[in-house]
Amino acid sequence: MPRSPRDSYAQGRGKERGTHGRPVPRVVRISPPQLFRCPRCSAMSFQVLFHERDVAGFCAGCNLRLRTDKTIGRRTPEYYAEFTRQVEASYPDRIQRIFLKTSSVSEAKRVYPVVRRLGYRTKQSSPMLHARLVMVETTRDQAVALIEKLREQGMQVALQDDLHSPPA
Repeated sequence: MPRSPRDSYAQGRGKERGTHGRPVPRVVRISPPQLFRCPRCSAMSFQVLFHERDVAGFCAGCNLRLRTDKTIGRRTPEYYAEFTRQVEASYPDRIQRIFLKTSSVSEAKRVYPVVRRLGYRTKQSSPMLHARLVMVETTRDQAVALIEKLREQGMQVALQDDLHSPPA
């Protein structure tokens, strides 16, 4: 009984007749790069790249390049937070998103309009409100002064660097 092409394929370990031993090409899907907001220019063009024992941060917008050592078990957002801290340390007068942590949701509702009246750019959203956060775009020095003004008005507010760090 003659063998069918299917039988020869199974016995030939994945090689069909006429391929001369070359394996069938595999399609490999590469995930798109994970982009973050650049800690210096605020464009959504900052990538965290891994190479051997180094981790590099690169912004296609302003050409910012940063490096750090790879630590096993850290996720990409943790490296991004490290790069953000590096930039904040070298540019303390840069306008950035600073989060104010309040003691309750009702306190956050009271803080938001006061911050707006004082002339700061800010944003209030339901998830931030329920986390008792008010986002303010300002420099770190001005944020400390703002917190003092809010405390003078009887509001309990603390500084929180970003959403990933523990409350202050």
